[in-house]
Amino acid sequence: MENYIETNYGIGREDLKSEENNYRRGMGLFEIEVKDIVTKNHYFFEVDIRDDYSLIYIKDLTEVHRKNQAD
Repeated sequence: MENYIETNYGIGREDLKSEENNYRRGMGLFEIEVKDIVTKNHYFFEVDIRDDYSLIYIKDLTEVHRKNQAD
């Protein structure tokens, strides 16, 4: 996850802090909240991993969370 954020957002992994990890039982999904400790921005992701621990996808839900908080 740190590599994904570092590559796509230009944030150094030393500035990232995991805030919350949830496993959605029955769906095989992880919901991950990460905080940039410098800017205090929060990023939200959905990560799907197969039974053999290979990555299926990472879905960035950050904008969805931002829009929901603005309402």
